[in-house]
Amino acid sequence: MRFEELRRNIKQNTFTIADIAKNFPDSNNSAIRTQLFRFSKRNLITPIKRGFYCFDPQLVDEFGLANALYQPSYISLETALNYYGMIPDISQEVTSVTPTTTKNFNNQFGRFGFYRIKSLLFWGYTKIKLAKSDGFFKIAQREKALLDLIYVRKIAKLAELRLDTKNLNLKIYRKYLKKFPAWVKKVAIF
Repeated sequence: MRFEELRRNIKQNTFTIADIAKNFPDSNNSAIRTQLFRFSKRNLITPIKRGFYCFDPQLVDEFGLANALYQPSYISLETALNYYGMIPDISQEVTSVTPTTTKNFNNQFGRFGFYRIKSLLFWGYTKIKLAKSDGFFKIAQREKALLDLIYVRKIAKLAELRLDTKNLNLKIYRKYLKKFPAWVKKVAIF
């Protein structure tokens, strides 16, 4: 596999070894890994994590990357609340939730935290188009992001948060709240 072939067959900026294997079925994984290592040494591609690469680091969107780094997941908690202007604080990491294991990644694009929630609570997100590419990222709706924060961070009092709730849809919030444990309901009542 030559770099020109790789570039021609892989259209998206970020890609995995599995994406390459689909496009080059005659190549074995060992040969693919060797060639990717060589491309990386020549700065033709950038490794993001094991088996995950990009062509142009400047085109990598941190929200899209967060969704791709660890699946299934969607952006929530502090990152989503800041995105919606509900909290003034900017998180030092892109925070997401996942129904699998809690995990953290640090790379040249930043810090990414994935926090476990029960599978029954893995809903309430929407897809938003990425600015730099044709892809999308998944992010919690503002009401779900607040409830996820209370649940994951075990917030005892809403007064602890500097929240701007003027754009919070209380009808949706109360509907979502019904699906959370009783202790969250005691904290989250407006």
